[in-house]
Amino acid sequence: MAPPVKTPLVYLYQWFLDCLYPVFRLLTLAKRGSFSERFGFYPPDPLKGLGGGARLWLHAASAGEVNAILPLLRAFKNDHPKVKLILTTTSETGKKLALEKGAADAVFLAPLDMTRPLRRAFQAFRPSLILIAETEIWPNWLFRAAQNQVPILLVNGRISDKSFPSYRKMRFLFGPALGCFNQCLVQTRLDAEKLVKLGVPEKRIQVVGQMKYDLKAPDDNKAREWGSALGLKSGDEIATLGSLREGEAEEWIAQVPPLLRRRPGLKLILAPRHIKNAGPYQSQLAGLGVESFLRSSAAEKTASPGPRVLVLDTVGELSLAYHLSKAAFVGGTLVPIGGHNVMEPALSAVPVLFGPHTQNVSEAAEVLLARGGGFQASSAKDLALILEGLLDPAQSRISGEKARQAVDSLAGATVKSLKAVNAYLP
Repeated sequence: MAPPVKTPLVYLYQWFLDCLYPVFRLLTLAKRGSFSERFGFYPPDPLKGLGGGARLWLHAASAGEVNAILPLLRAFKNDHPKVKLILTTTSETGKKLALEKGAADAVFLAPLDMTRPLRRAFQAFRPSLILIAETEIWPNWLFRAAQNQVPILLVNGRISDKSFPSYRKMRFLFGPALGCFNQCLVQTRLDAEKLVKLGVPEKRIQVVGQMKYDLKAPDDNKAREWGSALGLKSGDEIATLGSLREGEAEEWIAQVPPLLRRRPGLKLILAPRHIKNAGPYQSQLAGLGVESFLRSSAAEKTASPGPRVLVLDTVGELSLAYHLSKAAFVGGTLVPIGGHNVMEPALSAVPVLFGPHTQNVSEAAEVLLARGGGFQASSAKDLALILEGLLDPAQSRISGEKARQAVDSLAGATVKSLKAVNAYLP
Protein backbone atom coordinates (compact mmCIF):
# COMPACT_ATOMS: atom_id res chain seq x y z
CA MET A 1 0.00 0.00 0.00
CA ALA A 2 1.39 3.40 -1.04
CA PRO A 3 1.91 5.79 1.90
CA PRO A 4 -0.93 8.33 2.25
CA VAL A 5 -0.15 11.92 1.34
CA LYS A 6 -0.94 14.77 3.71
CA THR A 7 -2.73 17.63 2.00
CA PRO A 8 -2.33 21.30 3.05
CA LEU A 9 -5.72 21.06 4.77
CA VAL A 10 -4.50 18.13 6.87
CA TYR A 11 -1.45 20.14 7.94
CA LEU A 12 -3.70 23.09 8.77
CA TYR A 13 -5.99 20.83 10.82
CA GLN A 14 -2.99 19.46 12.74
CA TRP A 15 -1.51 22.93 13.35
CA PHE A 16 -4.86 24.31 14.55
CA LEU A 17 -5.45 21.54 17.09
CA ASP A 18 -1.86 21.68 18.33
CA CYS A 19 -2.25 25.42 18.92
CA LEU A 20 -5.29 24.65 21.06
CA TYR A 21 -3.48 22.00 23.10
CA PRO A 22 -2.09 24.24 25.92
CA VAL A 23 -5.40 26.08 26.25
CA PHE A 24 -7.37 22.85 26.40
CA ARG A 25 -4.91 21.37 28.87
CA LEU A 26 -5.30 24.34 31.23
CA LEU A 27 -9.09 24.30 30.97
CA THR A 28 -9.27 20.61 31.91
CA LEU A 29 -6.70 20.47 34.72
CA ALA A 30 -9.48 20.43 37.31
CA LYS A 31 -11.19 17.41 35.74
CA ARG A 32 -11.09 14.36 37.95
CA GLY A 33 -10.96 10.67 37.20
CA SER A 34 -9.03 9.37 34.25
CA PHE A 35 -9.41 12.37 31.94
CA SER A 36 -5.63 12.87 31.90
CA GLU A 37 -5.51 9.73 29.75
CA ARG A 38 -6.98 11.83 26.92
CA PHE A 39 -3.71 13.74 26.94
CA GLY A 40 -1.68 10.52 26.73
CA PHE A 41 -0.82 10.20 30.41
CA TYR A 42 -1.50 6.54 31.22
CA PRO A 43 -1.07 4.77 34.58
CA PRO A 44 2.04 2.56 34.52
CA ASP A 45 0.69 -0.56 36.23
CA PRO A 46 -1.74 -1.72 33.48
CA LEU A 47 0.97 -1.05 30.88
CA LYS A 48 3.55 -3.14 32.74
CA GLY A 49 1.23 -6.13 32.57
CA LEU A 50 1.24 -6.04 28.77
CA GLY A 51 4.75 -7.42 28.42
CA GLY A 52 6.90 -7.07 25.32
CA GLY A 53 5.04 -9.17 22.77
CA ALA A 54 2.55 -8.30 20.05
CA ARG A 55 -0.21 -5.84 20.95
CA LEU A 56 -3.50 -5.04 19.29
CA TRP A 57 -5.00 -1.61 19.94
CA LEU A 58 -8.75 -1.43 19.37
CA HIS A 59 -10.70 1.80 19.70
CA ALA A 60 -14.47 1.89 20.31
CA ALA A 61 -15.96 5.30 21.05
CA SER A 62 -18.73 4.54 23.55
CA ALA A 63 -20.64 1.80 25.35
CA GLY A 64 -22.65 0.95 22.24
CA GLU A 65 -19.55 0.38 20.14
CA VAL A 66 -17.91 -1.62 22.94
CA ASN A 67 -20.90 -3.94 23.08
CA ALA A 68 -20.95 -4.31 19.31
CA ILE A 69 -17.31 -5.42 18.99
CA LEU A 70 -17.31 -7.79 21.98
CA PRO A 71 -17.75 -10.85 19.71
CA LEU A 72 -14.61 -9.88 17.77
CA LEU A 73 -12.59 -9.26 20.94
CA ARG A 74 -13.57 -12.63 22.40
CA ALA A 75 -12.94 -14.50 19.15
CA PHE A 76 -9.56 -12.79 18.70
CA LYS A 77 -8.47 -13.57 22.25
CA ASN A 78 -9.52 -17.18 21.80
CA ASP A 79 -7.41 -17.49 18.63
CA HIS A 80 -4.46 -15.39 19.87
CA PRO A 81 -4.17 -15.73 23.66
CA LYS A 82 -0.60 -14.39 23.68
CA VAL A 83 -1.42 -11.14 21.87
CA LYS A 84 -2.26 -8.39 24.37
CA LEU A 85 -5.43 -6.38 23.75
CA ILE A 86 -5.56 -2.66 24.51
CA LEU A 87 -9.01 -1.07 24.27
CA THR A 88 -9.58 2.68 24.26
CA THR A 89 -12.87 4.55 24.43
CA THR A 90 -13.88 8.18 24.11
CA SER A 91 -16.44 8.09 26.90
CA GLU A 92 -16.14 7.19 30.58
CA THR A 93 -19.27 5.00 30.29
CA GLY A 94 -17.65 3.07 27.47
CA LYS A 95 -14.52 2.57 29.54
CA LYS A 96 -16.56 1.44 32.54
CA LEU A 97 -18.47 -1.09 30.45
CA ALA A 98 -15.29 -2.44 28.86
CA LEU A 99 -13.76 -2.96 32.30
CA GLU A 100 -16.92 -4.67 33.58
CA LYS A 101 -17.00 -7.00 30.57
CA GLY A 102 -13.30 -7.83 30.85
CA ALA A 103 -13.06 -6.90 27.19
CA ALA A 104 -9.29 -6.39 27.02
CA ASP A 105 -6.01 -6.74 28.90
CA ALA A 106 -5.92 -2.97 29.45
CA VAL A 107 -8.62 -0.30 29.03
CA PHE A 108 -8.00 3.45 28.78
CA LEU A 109 -9.53 6.63 27.46
CA ALA A 110 -8.40 7.43 23.93
CA PRO A 111 -5.89 10.20 23.23
CA LEU A 112 -7.13 13.45 21.77
CA ASP A 113 -6.41 13.95 18.07
CA MET A 114 -3.39 16.17 18.81
CA THR A 115 0.32 15.57 18.24
CA ARG A 116 1.50 15.33 21.87
CA PRO A 117 -1.27 13.05 23.23
CA LEU A 118 -0.94 10.77 20.20
CA ARG A 119 2.84 10.60 20.48
CA ARG A 120 2.57 9.60 24.14
CA ALA A 121 -0.13 7.01 23.38
CA PHE A 122 1.84 5.34 20.59
CA GLN A 123 4.96 5.25 22.78
CA ALA A 124 2.99 3.74 25.68
CA PHE A 125 0.95 1.20 23.69
CA ARG A 126 3.50 0.19 21.00
CA PRO A 127 0.76 -1.40 18.88
CA SER A 128 1.44 -4.03 16.23
CA LEU A 129 -2.01 -3.47 14.72
CA ILE A 130 -4.80 -0.93 15.23
CA LEU A 131 -8.53 -1.54 14.80
CA ILE A 132 -10.98 1.37 14.73
CA ALA A 133 -14.64 0.49 15.34
CA GLU A 134 -17.53 1.97 13.36
CA THR A 135 -17.05 5.67 12.50
CA GLU A 136 -14.05 7.10 14.32
CA ILE A 137 -12.16 9.05 11.66
CA TRP A 138 -9.47 11.11 13.38
CA PRO A 139 -6.99 12.43 10.78
CA ASN A 140 -3.97 12.97 13.03
CA TRP A 141 -4.41 9.56 14.65
CA LEU A 142 -4.63 7.80 11.28
CA PHE A 143 -1.59 9.61 9.85
CA ARG A 144 0.38 8.87 13.03
CA ALA A 145 -0.31 5.15 12.54
CA ALA A 146 0.78 5.34 8.91
CA GLN A 147 3.90 7.29 9.91
CA ASN A 148 4.75 4.56 12.46
CA GLN A 149 4.05 1.89 9.81
CA VAL A 150 1.34 0.30 11.96
CA PRO A 151 -1.42 -1.38 9.91
CA ILE A 152 -4.84 0.10 10.69
CA LEU A 153 -8.24 -1.45 9.91
CA LEU A 154 -11.77 -0.10 10.14
CA VAL A 155 -13.97 -2.81 11.69
CA ASN A 156 -17.76 -2.93 11.89
CA GLY A 157 -17.51 0.25 9.82
CA ARG A 158 -20.45 2.46 9.04
CA ILE A 159 -21.14 5.96 7.75
CA SER A 160 -24.54 7.24 8.88
CA ASP A 161 -26.83 9.17 6.56
CA LYS A 162 -26.59 12.07 9.00
CA SER A 163 -22.79 12.29 9.04
CA PHE A 164 -22.10 11.47 5.38
CA PRO A 165 -22.89 14.96 3.98
CA SER A 166 -20.44 16.50 6.47
CA TYR A 167 -17.71 14.02 5.56
CA ARG A 168 -18.33 14.69 1.90
CA LYS A 169 -18.09 18.47 2.34
CA MET A 170 -14.79 17.96 4.17
CA ARG A 171 -13.49 15.36 1.73
CA PHE A 172 -10.19 17.23 1.33
CA LEU A 173 -9.56 16.49 5.02
CA PHE A 174 -11.22 13.11 5.55
CA GLY A 175 -10.36 11.63 2.15
CA PRO A 176 -6.58 11.57 2.78
CA ALA A 177 -7.19 10.35 6.36
CA LEU A 178 -9.34 7.46 5.13
CA GLY A 179 -6.49 6.59 2.77
CA CYS A 180 -4.49 5.54 5.85
CA PHE A 181 -6.72 2.49 6.39
CA ASN A 182 -5.19 -0.71 5.06
CA GLN A 183 -8.66 -2.23 4.90
CA CYS A 184 -12.23 -1.17 5.72
CA LEU A 185 -14.58 -3.90 6.93
CA VAL A 186 -18.04 -2.36 6.69
CA GLN A 187 -21.56 -3.32 7.69
CA THR A 188 -23.51 -2.81 4.46
CA ARG A 189 -23.10 -2.24 0.73
CA LEU A 190 -24.40 1.30 1.26
CA ASP A 191 -21.55 1.99 3.73
CA ALA A 192 -19.09 0.71 1.11
CA GLU A 193 -20.53 3.03 -1.52
CA LYS A 194 -20.21 6.02 0.80
CA LEU A 195 -16.54 5.25 1.49
CA VAL A 196 -15.85 4.99 -2.24
CA LYS A 197 -17.42 8.42 -2.72
CA LEU A 198 -15.10 9.73 0.00
CA GLY A 199 -12.09 8.44 -1.90
CA VAL A 200 -11.36 4.99 -0.45
CA PRO A 201 -10.27 2.54 -3.18
CA GLU A 202 -12.93 -0.14 -3.64
CA LYS A 203 -10.31 -2.91 -3.39
CA ARG A 204 -9.69 -1.93 0.25
CA ILE A 205 -13.35 -2.30 1.24
CA GLN A 206 -15.08 -5.52 2.27
CA VAL A 207 -18.74 -5.83 3.27
CA VAL A 208 -18.91 -8.27 6.21
CA GLY A 209 -22.17 -7.37 8.03
CA GLN A 210 -22.66 -6.24 11.63
CA MET A 211 -20.93 -7.94 14.53
CA LYS A 212 -23.67 -7.08 16.99
CA TYR A 213 -25.72 -9.83 15.34
CA ASP A 214 -23.12 -12.30 16.61
CA LEU A 215 -23.64 -11.35 20.24
CA LYS A 216 -25.04 -13.97 22.59
CA ALA A 217 -28.13 -13.52 24.72
CA PRO A 218 -27.46 -12.98 28.44
CA ASP A 219 -27.13 -16.06 30.60
CA ASP A 220 -30.63 -17.06 31.67
CA ASN A 221 -29.69 -17.69 35.29
CA LYS A 222 -27.89 -14.36 35.52
CA ALA A 223 -30.92 -12.55 34.14
CA ARG A 224 -33.25 -14.33 36.57
CA GLU A 225 -31.04 -13.47 39.55
CA TRP A 226 -30.84 -9.84 38.44
CA GLY A 227 -34.61 -9.62 38.09
CA SER A 228 -35.33 -11.44 41.32
CA ALA A 229 -33.30 -8.89 43.30
CA LEU A 230 -35.56 -6.21 41.84
CA GLY A 231 -38.84 -8.01 42.38
CA LEU A 232 -39.04 -9.17 38.76
CA LYS A 233 -39.65 -12.85 38.07
CA SER A 234 -39.25 -14.54 34.70
CA GLY A 235 -42.93 -15.48 34.63
CA ASP A 236 -44.09 -11.91 35.25
CA GLU A 237 -45.69 -9.77 32.57
CA ILE A 238 -42.68 -7.53 31.89
CA ALA A 239 -42.09 -5.04 29.07
CA THR A 240 -39.01 -2.89 28.50
CA LEU A 241 -38.77 0.49 26.82
CA GLY A 242 -35.07 0.70 26.00
CA SER A 243 -32.65 3.42 24.86
CA LEU A 244 -35.32 6.12 25.19
CA ARG A 245 -34.39 9.47 23.70
CA GLU A 246 -35.78 12.87 24.60
CA GLY A 247 -39.02 13.46 22.75
CA GLU A 248 -40.07 9.82 22.47
CA ALA A 249 -39.65 9.21 26.22
CA GLU A 250 -42.32 11.82 26.96
CA GLU A 251 -44.62 10.12 24.44
CA TRP A 252 -44.17 6.77 26.13
CA ILE A 253 -44.45 8.13 29.66
CA ALA A 254 -47.89 9.51 28.75
CA GLN A 255 -48.92 5.96 27.84
CA VAL A 256 -47.72 4.40 31.10
CA PRO A 257 -50.76 5.19 33.32
CA PRO A 258 -53.35 3.74 30.88
CA LEU A 259 -51.12 0.73 30.22
CA LEU A 260 -50.84 -0.03 33.93
CA ARG A 261 -54.60 0.38 34.37
CA ARG A 262 -55.45 -1.96 31.50
CA ARG A 263 -52.83 -4.54 32.50
CA PRO A 264 -52.92 -4.93 36.32
CA GLY A 265 -50.08 -7.46 36.25
CA LEU A 266 -47.77 -5.47 33.99
CA LYS A 267 -44.33 -4.37 35.17
CA LEU A 268 -42.48 -1.80 33.07
CA ILE A 269 -38.76 -1.12 32.75
CA LEU A 270 -37.78 2.28 31.34
CA ALA A 271 -34.18 2.70 30.20
CA PRO A 272 -33.06 6.16 29.06
CA ARG A 273 -30.31 6.24 26.46
CA HIS A 274 -28.50 8.75 28.65
CA ILE A 275 -28.42 8.04 32.38
CA LYS A 276 -28.72 11.74 33.23
CA ASN A 277 -32.36 11.57 32.07
CA ALA A 278 -33.36 8.85 34.57
CA GLY A 279 -34.25 11.37 37.31
CA PRO A 280 -36.29 13.64 35.03
CA TYR A 281 -38.19 10.66 33.61
CA GLN A 282 -38.96 9.48 37.14
CA SER A 283 -40.26 12.96 37.98
CA GLN A 284 -42.47 12.95 34.89
CA LEU A 285 -43.92 9.61 35.93
CA ALA A 286 -44.59 10.95 39.42
CA GLY A 287 -46.38 13.92 37.88
CA LEU A 288 -48.79 11.47 36.28
CA GLY A 289 -49.33 9.64 39.57
CA VAL A 290 -47.07 6.68 38.71
CA GLU A 291 -44.71 5.47 41.42
CA SER A 292 -41.33 4.17 40.21
CA PHE A 293 -37.89 3.36 41.55
CA LEU A 294 -34.35 3.86 40.25
CA ARG A 295 -32.17 0.82 39.71
CA SER A 296 -29.17 2.45 41.43
CA SER A 297 -31.11 3.09 44.65
CA ALA A 298 -33.14 -0.11 44.65
CA ALA A 299 -33.08 -2.26 47.75
CA GLU A 300 -34.27 -5.86 47.66
CA LYS A 301 -37.75 -5.87 46.12
CA THR A 302 -38.58 -9.48 46.76
CA ALA A 303 -40.25 -8.89 50.12
CA SER A 304 -43.05 -6.71 48.76
CA PRO A 305 -44.55 -5.93 45.37
CA GLY A 306 -43.27 -2.34 45.37
CA PRO A 307 -43.64 0.03 42.41
CA ARG A 308 -44.47 -1.51 39.05
CA VAL A 309 -42.11 0.74 37.09
CA LEU A 310 -38.32 0.46 37.22
CA VAL A 311 -36.13 3.21 35.72
CA LEU A 312 -32.69 1.95 34.72
CA ASP A 313 -29.92 4.39 35.57
CA THR A 314 -27.02 1.96 35.24
CA VAL A 315 -24.72 0.87 32.40
CA GLY A 316 -24.66 -2.64 30.94
CA GLU A 317 -27.96 -4.01 32.29
CA LEU A 318 -30.36 -3.26 29.45
CA SER A 319 -29.80 -6.67 27.84
CA LEU A 320 -30.83 -8.33 31.14
CA ALA A 321 -34.05 -6.30 31.14
CA TYR A 322 -34.78 -7.30 27.55
CA HIS A 323 -34.12 -10.94 28.40
CA LEU A 324 -36.88 -10.98 31.03
CA SER A 325 -39.42 -9.17 28.86
CA LYS A 326 -42.42 -10.39 26.91
CA ALA A 327 -41.90 -7.52 24.44
CA ALA A 328 -39.56 -4.56 24.09
CA PHE A 329 -39.45 -1.17 22.41
CA VAL A 330 -36.10 0.12 21.13
CA GLY A 331 -35.59 3.87 21.16
CA GLY A 332 -34.19 6.44 18.82
CA THR A 333 -36.94 5.40 16.41
CA LEU A 334 -39.86 7.67 17.34
CA VAL A 335 -37.60 10.71 16.93
CA PRO A 336 -35.28 11.37 13.95
CA ILE A 337 -32.22 9.79 15.56
CA GLY A 338 -32.13 6.77 13.28
CA GLY A 339 -32.59 3.95 15.77
CA HIS A 340 -30.50 2.00 18.26
CA ASN A 341 -29.83 -1.74 18.31
CA VAL A 342 -33.21 -3.24 17.41
CA MET A 343 -31.67 -6.71 17.40
CA GLU A 344 -30.67 -6.65 21.08
CA PRO A 345 -34.07 -7.87 22.38
CA ALA A 346 -34.26 -10.33 19.47
CA LEU A 347 -31.11 -12.07 20.73
CA SER A 348 -33.24 -13.20 23.69
CA ALA A 349 -36.16 -14.20 21.42
CA VAL A 350 -38.18 -11.14 22.48
CA PRO A 351 -40.45 -9.43 19.92
CA VAL A 352 -39.24 -5.93 19.02
CA LEU A 353 -41.23 -2.71 18.63
CA PHE A 354 -39.88 0.44 17.00
CA GLY A 355 -40.95 3.69 15.39
CA PRO A 356 -40.53 4.96 11.80
CA HIS A 357 -36.99 6.38 12.13
CA THR A 358 -34.81 3.36 11.48
CA GLN A 359 -32.29 4.66 8.93
CA ASN A 360 -29.30 3.64 11.08
CA VAL A 361 -30.67 0.11 11.55
CA SER A 362 -32.61 -0.23 8.30
CA GLU A 363 -31.34 -3.71 7.41
CA ALA A 364 -32.18 -5.14 10.83
CA ALA A 365 -35.59 -3.43 10.96
CA GLU A 366 -36.51 -4.73 7.51
CA VAL A 367 -35.52 -8.30 8.36
CA LEU A 368 -37.42 -8.20 11.66
CA LEU A 369 -40.56 -6.92 9.93
CA ALA A 370 -40.25 -9.45 7.10
CA ARG A 371 -39.80 -12.36 9.50
CA GLY A 372 -42.65 -11.32 11.79
CA GLY A 373 -40.47 -10.59 14.83
CA GLY A 374 -40.66 -6.81 14.56
CA PHE A 375 -43.55 -4.36 14.83
CA GLN A 376 -43.54 -0.76 13.65
CA ALA A 377 -45.83 2.21 14.27
CA SER A 378 -45.50 5.98 14.14
CA SER A 379 -46.61 6.84 17.70
CA ALA A 380 -46.18 5.55 21.23
CA LYS A 381 -49.95 5.29 21.51
CA ASP A 382 -50.15 2.87 18.59
CA LEU A 383 -47.09 0.97 19.76
CA ALA A 384 -48.61 0.60 23.24
CA LEU A 385 -51.62 -1.18 21.71
CA ILE A 386 -49.31 -3.53 19.79
CA LEU A 387 -47.30 -4.14 22.95
CA GLU A 388 -50.44 -5.19 24.83
CA GLY A 389 -51.15 -7.86 22.23
CA LEU A 390 -47.60 -9.18 22.54
CA LEU A 391 -47.95 -9.60 26.31
CA ASP A 392 -49.99 -12.73 25.61
CA PRO A 393 -47.55 -15.58 26.41
CA ALA A 394 -48.29 -17.55 23.24
CA GLN A 395 -48.03 -14.50 20.98
CA SER A 396 -44.85 -13.36 22.71
CA ARG A 397 -43.27 -16.78 22.25
CA ILE A 398 -44.19 -17.10 18.56
CA SER A 399 -43.12 -13.57 17.63
CA GLY A 400 -39.99 -13.85 19.78
CA GLU A 401 -38.86 -16.97 17.93
CA LYS A 402 -39.30 -15.13 14.65
CA ALA A 403 -37.20 -12.27 16.02
CA ARG A 404 -34.46 -14.73 16.99
CA GLN A 405 -34.54 -16.22 13.48
CA ALA A 406 -34.07 -12.72 12.07
CA VAL A 407 -30.87 -12.31 14.10
CA ASP A 408 -29.55 -15.69 12.99
CA SER A 409 -30.10 -14.79 9.34
CA LEU A 410 -27.69 -11.84 9.65
CA ALA A 411 -24.95 -13.50 11.74
CA GLY A 412 -21.40 -14.21 10.59
CA ALA A 413 -19.63 -10.82 10.53
CA THR A 414 -17.25 -11.77 13.35
CA VAL A 415 -15.77 -14.75 11.50
CA LYS A 416 -15.23 -12.69 8.33
CA SER A 417 -13.69 -9.81 10.28
CA LEU A 418 -11.37 -12.07 12.27
CA LYS A 419 -10.06 -13.64 9.07
CA ALA A 420 -9.22 -10.18 7.70
CA VAL A 421 -7.59 -9.06 10.96
CA ASN A 422 -5.44 -12.20 11.17
CA ALA A 423 -3.87 -11.34 7.81
CA TYR A 424 -2.28 -8.21 9.32
CA LEU A 425 -0.82 -9.76 12.47
CA PRO A 426 2.98 -9.81 12.62
